[in-house]
Amino acid sequence: MSQSINGYPFESTTSYAPPSFAKETEILNPSPTKLFVFLDVHEDEIFDSLFGIPPPGWTEFDGFWWDLPANRHSNGNNFSFADGHVERWKWATPKVFKALPQKVEGEKDLKDFRRVQERVRPEWRF
Repeated sequence: MSQSINGYPFESTTSYAPPSFAKETEILNPSPTKLFVFLDVHEDEIFDSLFGIPPPGWTEFDGFWWDLPANRHSNGNNFSFADGHVERWKWATPKVFKALPQKVEGEKDLKDFRRVQERVRPEWRF
């Protein structure tokens, strides 16, 4: 499940908190048609129940997959969105697990990274 949906259950005034929505009525940016809820995580790096990616605006963490999406669906992945629709995305480059977190490698991987990144809640700070 995306970190953007009831992500981390803590707040801090001294550190970053991955941005998430607690209520469906809060989902405005991105809109429910753009905010993904579920996807398959790469089977070699399942770490927890959340799929995390640095949200837009967190430039100090940019360029690393916190979690790597699955590659096992004919070089693609299925995403469900907050409005209930589902999309199958084909990756510009295969997703091969190497490390956690994993550096974005090359222009095609960056294209995939940005596409996923645009579908989570943007940066905000307390």
